[in-house]
Amino acid sequence: MALYMLFLVGMGLYYRRFAQQSMENYFLGGRKMKGWMSGTSYAVTCMNADVAPAYCGMTVITGTFICWWYLSRFGLALMIGGLLFAVCWRRLKIFTSPEFYELRFGGAAAPTMRAWVSLRSAFVAVVAWTGAGLLGLTKVSEALLGWSRFETFLLVIPIILVYVVLSGYMGVVISDLIQTAIMIGSSLVLMGLVWADFGGPTGLYQALVTQFGEGVVSWHPPMSHELLGVVGIIAWTMGTAIGYGGDVAPMAGAMEGQRLLSCRNSREATRMYVWTEIVLFLMLAVLTLPALGAMVKWPGLHDGSMDKELAYGLLLGHYLPSGLLGLALVAMFASIMSTVDSNMNFGAQVFINDVYRRFIKRGAEMSHYMGVGRVVMLAIMGLSLAVALQAENVIDIAVFMLGLSSAELTANWGQWWWWRFNGKARLAASFGGPVVFLLNKYVVFVHLIDAGQDAAYVIVLSSIAATCLLWIAVALCTEPELEEKLLAFYKEARPMGWWGPIAQKAGVETGGGAPIVHGLGLALLGAVAVGGGIIGFSGFYVGRWTVALVGG
Repeated sequence: MALYMLFLVGMGLYYRRFAQQSMENYFLGGRKMKGWMSGTSYAVTCMNADVAPAYCGMTVITGTFICWWYLSRFGLALMIGGLLFAVCWRRLKIFTSPEFYELRFGGAAAPTMRAWVSLRSAFVAVVAWTGAGLLGLTKVSEALLGWSRFETFLLVIPIILVYVVLSGYMGVVISDLIQTAIMIGSSLVLMGLVWADFGGPTGLYQALVTQFGEGVVSWHPPMSHELLGVVGIIAWTMGTAIGYGGDVAPMAGAMEGQRLLSCRNSREATRMYVWTEIVLFLMLAVLTLPALGAMVKWPGLHDGSMDKELAYGLLLGHYLPSGLLGLALVAMFASIMSTVDSNMNFGAQVFINDVYRRFIKRGAEMSHYMGVGRVVMLAIMGLSLAVALQAENVIDIAVFMLGLSSAELTANWGQWWWWRFNGKARLAASFGGPVVFLLNKYVVFVHLIDAGQDAAYVIVLSSIAATCLLWIAVALCTEPELEEKLLAFYKEARPMGWWGPIAQKAGVETGGGAPIVHGLGLALLGAVAVGGGIIGFSGFYVGRWTVALVGG
């Protein structure tokens, strides 16, 4: 662990000169990233929004169908982003994703949305997910090392600050690549040790079935489940896929735009999404499958008499000797530090570019902006620490953030695909959507409607539908954007969808909804292909050879 921490400091010093040359170098790696590099980096960051304790904690409650949790959250959404939107975003040649709003809209709505999305990203989304990462870190250090939260933060946070502040985005990406290799390697070792303990795949299968029944080795989720039933799968799929790609600074993963815009061209930007999905699912599969052994070793994790999020730490402590345990701890620390460093760099980027330089101090020296950026990083870290010290459950943070952000998701597609969508509709969705979600969560489905154990998911889906109707009504009842603004945007971005009169004046033949339907079909096909592979891999791990063969 000490060697790894020293490596991070050394890397920060190594990339310091490159990072200090320009804002693009510091925040976008000079826009020279290949898709596989940005995709791998984003995969690590996506994974660590919930971190190993949360995923393994869910595994000991569900079983082998835990894969549906991340397949539903990321599978279709990432494919949609890559196939329908990546090229359009790169055509705009913007520095940060919130710049989009002043290209697409006019009037007061444009700067309002740019400032709001930037502040929301830097001080709401980034702070929440960074806090979740730090909380997950303490779950492991507490179980294995006996450290308090304060002791864990005292060791890790200074190291993160040093290499992120010095090396910028390039340091973040390179550290993510190293962290990915460490995480996959240590997880594969743990998978093998669990196999050895139970006598291979069939031995693990028999132990699970004997103790918990056939349900925990099923390749698909049950119709109803306290944590992950079919309704939940549908809600997660729709709540993440609808609107995905239309906003690359969402509250559920705000640094996505940074990964996309740092790619060297449109093709690499599309590859970024595909690489993200493949690498992410591989890491999550090898991380969660060993936790099936923890179900058998500590039945209290499954029945609720033990804290389920301690499963990963108990697993490491039981199976790994000191040397391998050190490697696994490095992997765990590395995974969470990846989320933290990505969030800090991105949060500083959007605040500097879309709030400070746009509204507060224009035309200053680059060194001034970068100095302010470092102060913002410190502020983000301070706020994230407050979240980590107050929160107790990582999954609760994830579910609440998804709900708060999902209500407005349909508007993210509307602003790209429909010329009639205007700034007032965007404001209605962005500010009205969270209000709709909070009303549903704390009033409608508490005092008026009883949705049972699936209430959390029903709240999300109903909020999406209500907000969609809201912004459509606002768009139709108000004037469209000025024709000059729409023409300029259309010529530069060349979006798909219903741009009839604007496309006609631009001299471009539009296919209407046909390219969108085609793209969604390809995205679904890609998601099914990757998902089938993961289901097959999960079946292979527990000796379900038919599932492994068909899925693979």
